[in-house]
Amino acid sequence: MNVLLCTTVFIGSLYHRMSEPARAVEEADLGIRVTVQRGLKTTMYPDPENPTGPMVVKEVDAQGADVVVLQLPKTREMLDCLRLLQAQGVAVVVELDDHLTALPPGHQGHDVLIRKGVGRIAEACAREADFVTVSTPNLLREYASRGNGLVVPNAIPRRIAELPPAYEREPERVTVGWTGTVGTHPYDLQEMGSGLQQALDRTRGRSRFAIMGGGADAKHRLRLAEEPLQIPWVEDVDAFATAVGERFDIGVAPLRIDTFNNCKSWLKVLEYSARGVFAVRSPSAEYERLGLGYRAKRPRDWANGIARAIEDADWRREQTAAAREQVLAHHLTEHTAELWATAWRKAREHRSRADRIGA
Repeated sequence: MNVLLCTTVFIGSLYHRMSEPARAVEEADLGIRVTVQRGLKTTMYPDPENPTGPMVVKEVDAQGADVVVLQLPKTREMLDCLRLLQAQGVAVVVELDDHLTALPPGHQGHDVLIRKGVGRIAEACAREADFVTVSTPNLLREYASRGNGLVVPNAIPRRIAELPPAYEREPERVTVGWTGTVGTHPYDLQEMGSGLQQALDRTRGRSRFAIMGGGADAKHRLRLAEEPLQIPWVEDVDAFATAVGERFDIGVAPLRIDTFNNCKSWLKVLEYSARGVFAVRSPSAEYERLGLGYRAKRPRDWANGIARAIEDADWRREQTAAAREQVLAHHLTEHTAELWATAWRKAREHRSRADRIGA
């Protein structure tokens, strides 16, 4: 079976939901040939009903694929492509890893996805797809309520999980870190309340806080005594994961519990754990399901978890080594390869049945 994966421009989603799954499926030798590329080869023509308007998609080249996977399709042109591919007898899978119509107002994508209705186009694509793949059970309920979907959880490549873990270091000053951008997490850091600063106060001279990404006004949001250390975002995902383990000893993963975040995957805590970084995290649906990291709900929970991990290096090392072993045993991309293959096969079966019924 030939599968064509059409990717998004978002590097993290492309890596975790397209290129690394493709690599894992190929290496598992499951009888599937996978091609990964940006977009589809299409032919556009003027719309006969609106000659002066925008061009419309009239032809799509499936390039010999039996199944085409559309990652985060959010344009009417992609919906047209989906329909044209199905008309050719090609099965279409829609891949989604966020609840695109539940972004909170302060999120930098809210205007486009909510107010301008782009998220609803993704919902329409999911409804018409032969099959849907998602990263969490809550997303499955949102996008594949007809039973035409599968949860394929995010996983880590073995080469990343087997890098030298952070807990093997003995730092003079422990770095507590957060990866992310305030613009896409406008309410999340505040979930720690005064907990982070309490922990830093209790371990003054032995700890510091760092942000890898876009810190913006994090000092104000967290009521910190000092500006956090700013570490530039690393675009290459392998290099990013490597840097997390080299720069952080403790990683925080605060999430406001809302509809959008309850659909988000467990990836941040999984990345921390894979790299031997002790994780302190919110009780979100997916973090609870993963079961790794120190659970923190109130400011004092954040303070106690972070401070203990700073003060007791042996405990930090023991907890984090156990979490990393869980990643190696259950959460590698090689463990999810068969799930991806199953989803693509089910899409092919669905399209074959639909074509027979329509013949």
